Amino acid sequence: MDIMMDARGATPEEKQRGIAAATAVLDRAGMTAEDAASGSFAIERWDDMGFPPDQEPSEDEYAAAEVWWAASNAAIEACCEGWSDEKRMQVHGLQLLRDPETELADRATALARMREIVQEEDGQGDTIDNRVFFLALAATAKVPDSSKAQQLVSAVTVAYSSLSLARFHPEEPIEPKRQAVLDAIDALEAGSAPLN
Repeated sequence: MDIMMDARGATPEEKQRGIAAATAVLDRAGMTAEDAASGSFAIERWDDMGFPPDQEPSEDEYAAAEVWWAASNAAIEACCEGWSDEKRMQVHGLQLLRDPETELADRATALARMREIVQEEDGQGDTIDNRVFFLALAATAKVPDSSKAQQLVSAVTVAYSSLSLARFHPEEPIEPKRQAVLDAIDALEAGSAPLN
């Protein structure tokens, strides 16, 4: 599987129904999810750059984006059938999977792997390891309140950014930064605990 549903509050069956609907759209178009998503990404990048005329996406990228958007809309309709408008507001739709092992990790695995990454981090990188972000998303996937989940994920990723880029501030000790990330993960764990 190279796609997933970003549908907070959906059951596994509802998410699978959405994926099946998206897959049908992609199959009818004769396009892979990756190719369709790349068209959408090209248009998003062009938008982010302020629509420079010399970097406008190609006709093929526009066509691919249309397929991706149609697949995402079909996924949302199938997944969220019968949902209230309020519940549907927390659905972002179809997402391309780049690292399924990370992005689809269960909560316990995601928490353990985040802690491992933090313990191994030496702060000497030039970029941030995005696995921590995706693992935090996975760990909060079943939190019904999307705002709360976003706050928990943001706290972890902001703290981790400071740790992973510590070399840019050599006058500051690294261990307090490591502890700040671990504290944020502890808060995420407490805040994402299943309700009994």
